[in-house]
Amino acid sequence: MEVNTGGGFTEGPAEVVVELSAAEAAAGTAKTIAAPPDGTPVMIYFLPGARDGTVQNVDLPWVDPATGTASTRTVAVAIRVLPAGSFPAAGAFPSSGFAAPARRRFGPRARIIAVALGITLVGGICLAPTLFRGSDAKTSSGVTGSTTSTTTTTTTRPTEEAVATAPPLDPAAFQSSLDEADKQLTAAVGTLGRATTPRAVAAAADALAETVRTQASMLSGLTAPAAVVSAHGDLVSALSSLENELTSVSSSADSRSVCTGGAASAALTRAGAAADLRTAITALAAADPGAKYRFGSFLPAATEDQNRRQANGSYLTRTTGGSGQLKIDNGNTVDTVVNLVKVGAKKPAVSVYVRGQKKVTTGRIKDGTYEVFISSGTDWDGKRFTRDCQFSKFDSSFKFTTTSRQYTIWQISLQEVLGGNATSSDVDPDSFPT
Repeated sequence: MEVNTGGGFTEGPAEVVVELSAAEAAAGTAKTIAAPPDGTPVMIYFLPGARDGTVQNVDLPWVDPATGTASTRTVAVAIRVLPAGSFPAAGAFPSSGFAAPARRRFGPRARIIAVALGITLVGGICLAPTLFRGSDAKTSSGVTGSTTSTTTTTTTRPTEEAVATAPPLDPAAFQSSLDEADKQLTAAVGTLGRATTPRAVAAAADALAETVRTQASMLSGLTAPAAVVSAHGDLVSALSSLENELTSVSSSADSRSVCTGGAASAALTRAGAAADLRTAITALAAADPGAKYRFGSFLPAATEDQNRRQANGSYLTRTTGGSGQLKIDNGNTVDTVVNLVKVGAKKPAVSVYVRGQKKVTTGRIKDGTYEVFISSGTDWDGKRFTRDCQFSKFDSSFKFTTTSRQYTIWQISLQEVLGGNATSSDVDPDSFPT
């Protein structure tokens, strides 16, 4: 429909004019426009508080018909706010038929992006407002019968039909996107699995959550092949649930119920979100037997916790050459590793494994002054406890001296006792001597 936008302005015409009722301008609304030059129907979202005379620069997808090159082009869309009680031109799509896009994903200064991919189009805020710039712009309150390229679109057809103009990805391109997401997720899962301290586990879990969020967002923006549209949506949803589950993994590391990446990864594989993701991956592969889409190599099968232990009295490290002895009574139920570290050294001279409710005597300790560090927990992987780990040290040092007639014997109890004569303090796992 040709309209007169009002004379007296000399800045040139806007390419499209959209009429909004006063209520729509105040509350915000989605509108479908006939985008020039070919009248392609594209939905854009106008934020609450739209003002009469504002011009929004909208980036539209564009494929050069000569070369097939995909790019964007900018269209100036002017807003006309009708007086209270007036309504947009007949044939406009009812604003109640569209859901406004989630605004949290966009910054307050984002350009408006219009995407004709069969999904709700995203919006940003208006650029610097200008006056209507001419009197011969086309009014688009929606796609109307007066535009020859859109005469088949009516207000009674579903929103998806009105805007689904871009073709879906071909199977090869869709698989390529899945492969890239799988690659990024595999790398982040590997980093989690290699973490060796609770702090490193928490950091790796947070980083993995961010990678899951990024890849889920990327996949959600794809136009999947028609045969797998539903399975594709379920996959994106399952990835988002996995992201939430990683918050629990990070919290478990902070509380030291999981202490290594191996234990954290095992816990993740057993989570309900992981099971849902496996179901979505299987459904995606089966949705198109011809394509057999592949995804999810980063997610191993559900893994049970292990409970590995060393034999009581096993030496993990031992430097001999003296006559001193250290007698250890582990009255606790958990297994413990006792490290005897010479003052000023970074590595233990003696490291011995003491099972819960067991005793060990280690001898041939060289003369010197030592600190005693203690780590305890469940499931010894050969270097550290993977779950329920604790780290501490005796506050007092232990001096070993040998003469021609005598040598030093120290006896320690690892269980807290009333009236005990030794105190201990917690130690940062990252600085624990191993």
